Amino acid sequence: MEEKIKEGEGAAESGSKAKPRGSRVGKLIMEMWPAYMIEVLVIILGISITLALEEWRDNSKEEKLASIYLKNLLTDIDADLQSLKYATENTELIVKKGNELLTFANSPSTGSLTPAVIDSDLTSILNRPNFISRDATFSDLKSSGNLHLLKDIQLKNLLFAYYSLAQNIREVQDAERQATIVITAPYFLRKFPLGGAAALTLQEQQAMAKDVEFGNNVLLRVENRKELLGDYQRAVALAKEIKNKGTE
Repeated sequence: MEEKIKEGEGAAESGSKAKPRGSRVGKLIMEMWPAYMIEVLVIILGISITLALEEWRDNSKEEKLASIYLKNLLTDIDADLQSLKYATENTELIVKKGNELLTFANSPSTGSLTPAVIDSDLTSILNRPNFISRDATFSDLKSSGNLHLLKDIQLKNLLFAYYSLAQNIREVQDAERQATIVITAPYFLRKFPLGGAAALTLQEQQAMAKDVEFGNNVLLRVENRKELLGDYQRAVALAKEIKNKGTE
């Protein structure tokens, strides 16, 4: 009996000792949780600041890159406007000279054009002033995946419209080149002494003007160039819109 009583007393003593240890842990947690919370908040804040700085650096790099792309795009457009000016002015001259020859072909007996003028007009309509677009910057924007750097949707649409038109002009110019080489130039070179050689007499030119092939070849040059002239003028309008939008 005495042993059982002692065992009971021992268990009671151990239980009474365990309670103070648990209460100390709880008390420690209660005392330290603000420090733990502050530490967690500091860690979260540090991560947030780091991410914000990285995002700021990325945005800064993208803004600089976008500025470079825009500058290069506008440089390309300026060069294109010079090329378009050359092509437009010379195409207008071809159309004018071609219309003079068509008028002569319709009424060759009036003698409204001298042999020298007719020879000069024939030489002029065989010219092929072409527009060559500089699209390296826009091509790089698309191929590099950096097109998103241009935030202005309207500017993007203008660029796509402009370079699509430039591609169409290139194709029409290539087709016209083939038509000139294969059809028109051989005919005129065969029929007329060009390049400083003695021109045909007015009577000979009047007789040639009645040739259906003569009228068809002149008309082909005029119509091809009229089509290109319209495209050149549309390209100029789009290029100017891009310049205005890019400098806003």
